[in-house]
Amino acid sequence: MQVVYEAARQIPVVVTPDVLVIGGGPAGIGTALSAARNGMDVLLVERYGFLGGNLTNALINPIFTFHDIEGRQVVMGIAEEIVSRLQAKGGTLGHVTDLTFDNASMTPFDPEIMKIVLLEMMEEAKVELLLHTWASDVIVRGGKIHAVIVESKSGRQAICPKVVVDCSGDADVAVKAGAPYDSGRKQDGATQPASLFFRIGGVDSHKLKDWMKANRDLLKDSPTDDEIDDQKAIAFLGLRQLVKEAMEKGDYPPDAAPRMLFYQLPRSDQVAVNASRLQEIDGTDVQDLTKAEILARKQAWWIHHFLKKYVGGFEDSFILDTASQVGIRETRRIIGDYTLDENDVLAGRSFADGIACGTFAIDIHPPEGEQQIFTGSGKAVYEIPYRCCLPQGLDNLLVAGRSISVTHEAFGSIRVMATCIAVGQGAGLAAALATKAGSNTRAIDTDLLVESLINQGQFLLKDGVKATINSELKLHRQEGSGENASHYNPFAAKMNSRE
Repeated sequence: MQVVYEAARQIPVVVTPDVLVIGGGPAGIGTALSAARNGMDVLLVERYGFLGGNLTNALINPIFTFHDIEGRQVVMGIAEEIVSRLQAKGGTLGHVTDLTFDNASMTPFDPEIMKIVLLEMMEEAKVELLLHTWASDVIVRGGKIHAVIVESKSGRQAICPKVVVDCSGDADVAVKAGAPYDSGRKQDGATQPASLFFRIGGVDSHKLKDWMKANRDLLKDSPTDDEIDDQKAIAFLGLRQLVKEAMEKGDYPPDAAPRMLFYQLPRSDQVAVNASRLQEIDGTDVQDLTKAEILARKQAWWIHHFLKKYVGGFEDSFILDTASQVGIRETRRIIGDYTLDENDVLAGRSFADGIACGTFAIDIHPPEGEQQIFTGSGKAVYEIPYRCCLPQGLDNLLVAGRSISVTHEAFGSIRVMATCIAVGQGAGLAAALATKAGSNTRAIDTDLLVESLINQGQFLLKDGVKATINSELKLHRQEGSGENASHYNPFAAKMNSRE
């Protein structure tokens, strides 16, 4: 390989915050707000010109998931505060039931209102922002990060924090600092496919509901008229056979997902579509990312024309926008002091150092083939221990979000946005405790961490913590065949034995 050599140069240290957060996505939002509200001087570095990550730049919608199948709310704290603020601005209907049935609650939202809400929350908490900026390198001394090198239009700059929280989604800082990591499936490293979300406007929701009633057998679990009419926001899943026939006629991209999935947004004439699929994409490789952006946008155009031709209510619709970037489900995961696995998830395990709860399904889009693993959300509520945020070999670095220490299977559950915000809240408070004590991130009092999180509104599986129950969100249909959605559950026997 041909190489060039850079001349040695001095890099100016521009700021020395208590806590540096890399990445302004769901985990970074929870982390920065939590650390700042606990008295820290916080700098949040984000590569885009706005906050939200997958909430905004990737247009992923709705937020999953805040409730179990009995309507018990298991994600609270900062995540719930964001929903309340969105609702006050007309940016969400709040938590609603999901017509795909074996899912717990969903929370559709307006991504543009989300951008404003997040900026306002950061301003109130006095979080300093550095936008249009990318972490490019790390300097490690004695097992601690001494400096993070960032790049922007202002050139290369150094930031020297007391504690760093890597919320990049890809463990960028941790890997550059030498932390061990895994990626993808254990047997071959294959990762879940990428998808490009896009929004469609001009949908006639009344015609759509009528079409759903007339074609219920094409939808997952054949919903009744009442089930279709009672939805505050439509969740549409199925059409496996219709998609197959359209593929054969050249009316559907042959490499896209073999089913249709979209969600109605707070404006009733808009839906967010999750139907594109690109396999064998490495989300840490710029050539793969470039290819994915090109192919996925072509898929979006094709999928929209399928909807206009085959599904009622889309006749006069149009693509409102496509995401700023292709959605990457899975890349690197650190190897931490504890690795959460699928048994922890399915058994609903709690931990002495549990900092956040999850209840989403083990949901694994196939690295190859068509069938998608989906266990159903809300059936088990589990905790994520603080130790999953601690990369081995580094004492002032935490990782929050989808890159924490979990197996490929457990990752299928923890990766969703509500859970990532909750983990971020725990990591932000831990960073504050470590800074205040002048200790490393492994030496903090985890009993104090857990107690403080509960006092600050986080729900955890601890004695004496009361749950909020919303009876309207209790699922009346909790099992589905998944046939029309290309779903299957390889963990069913294990889940049944637990019950």
